[in-house]
Amino acid sequence: MLKDIPHKKINITCAVCQHVVTHEVAFLMLVVDENMTTHEIRKRATCPKCKAVGDNTYTVA
Repeated sequence: MLKDIPHKKINITCAVCQHVVTHEVAFLMLVVDENMTTHEIRKRATCPKCKAVGDNTYTVA
């Protein structure tokens, strides 16, 4: 759950265009439920470059 890793960042890489977006988990929790999992965030993520939704991979750093 996001609330367990507020000091981390999540890097989401679009599978379609390889665009990478990095979000600080603390800021994500301001706009989504702190009980969401990183996998749920990944499924909802939209690539700002090609607009693909949920077709991505992620890492937590």
